[in-house]
Amino acid sequence: MSTHAPNIRTATDISNTFEPTIAPAGPILVATDTSPASDAAFPMARLLAASVHAPVEVVSGLRPNAMPLYAYEPVPYWTQAEPYIMEGRQSEIERQMARTTPIGTSWPVRVRVGEPLTEIVEDARAIGARVIIVGRGRHSVLARVFGGESVLRLLQLSDAPVLAVEPGSDTLPKNVVIATDFSPFSLYAAQVSMGLIAPAATVRLVHVGPTLSEPDAADAAIVDGYRQEIAKGFALLKEHLEPRGFIVETVSLQGSPSERLLEYLESAHADLVVTATHGYGFLRRMVLGSVTSELVRSAPCSVLCVPGRAQTIAAARAESSGTQQTHSYALDVLDAALNAFTTRNAGRSCSIEMDRDDFGAQSLGHGMPLVGATYDKHDRSIALMFGASSLLGEHLSHRMQGCESVHTISNAKGRDQVMRIVHEGGQTLLLLD
Repeated sequence: MSTHAPNIRTATDISNTFEPTIAPAGPILVATDTSPASDAAFPMARLLAASVHAPVEVVSGLRPNAMPLYAYEPVPYWTQAEPYIMEGRQSEIERQMARTTPIGTSWPVRVRVGEPLTEIVEDARAIGARVIIVGRGRHSVLARVFGGESVLRLLQLSDAPVLAVEPGSDTLPKNVVIATDFSPFSLYAAQVSMGLIAPAATVRLVHVGPTLSEPDAADAAIVDGYRQEIAKGFALLKEHLEPRGFIVETVSLQGSPSERLLEYLESAHADLVVTATHGYGFLRRMVLGSVTSELVRSAPCSVLCVPGRAQTIAAARAESSGTQQTHSYALDVLDAALNAFTTRNAGRSCSIEMDRDDFGAQSLGHGMPLVGATYDKHDRSIALMFGASSLLGEHLSHRMQGCESVHTISNAKGRDQVMRIVHEGGQTLLLLD
């Protein structure tokens, strides 16, 4: 039987993904419910704050009171929490802080009333948190407060990276595993993680591909090419990470990604695994990837999850260098501008995200080859096409009505990175890998 190697982004595509980025640079946010399961977040926050010279803030979500009905069931609405209940939670947090951090540690504490995880996410957005730190606990999945299902729910809602800390973690991570599929999301996660680990850490880049049986003569070249691209991708990753002083190793595995990663974490005695979540908004709120879910539930170490939102990556790139260029196009020259954009970028791998005013952002896909972009001035619509490299081939299209403005961001070499299309009902972001 023939063995067909899976598609992988070429080394050139991977190299072009490595534009300068600025990881989130706001305060470190500790999220706690004051249970022992959340204790581990406090010492890790102190260690990280000392390493990156960032302030730490603490937040806790408190459900409003439910009014009893005939002493059996609550009425189906909430009443505002009494002040003494909020003060009690504040005191509990201060005692937890005193128990888990050195004497004299004093961080701002906020108690927010509402659905706890939603309140944590809103607080992180309000302060521009660089990372949300929670404790995992050592309980069964259903019993964990911040160890399994609640962390997954937090990931479904959060824009900020989430670090779920294993109990007993008393140093910054030194033995780090970064799971990568060479997508822009996993590459960005690797870059973000560099600011959250020990300065001289050992970093193992792990890629899990499908099981490849011995190919016949017809497919041998394909499989060999696949393996060569994996090696080139690893080499480029190492090139960008090693100058920071880390010891970087690469590991290529085959089989089920979640199973092989969990096995490897055990054998490597890792103290942190880094993974990216693909997609955002409505789609990510419905379901997380199986690999991320299994790592959060079952990893024997701390887990750092970096949301893979195209807009997050685009914003980080846009803010990272004064040499980057932003171009705005008037509607009367848009047809010619999009033709030129197509000429420059046809065939490049890209990700697309739509951000609607009514239901938020959703990822429409990533790793798709761009065919081109066209403009119809009669209804002010733009069509983005993906798939075959020729306009004569089969392709998918995404059309946006009522175009209002178009902007592109290019790097110092003039290579396009991001296209932002503002249109009726929201905006669409095209991130070029």
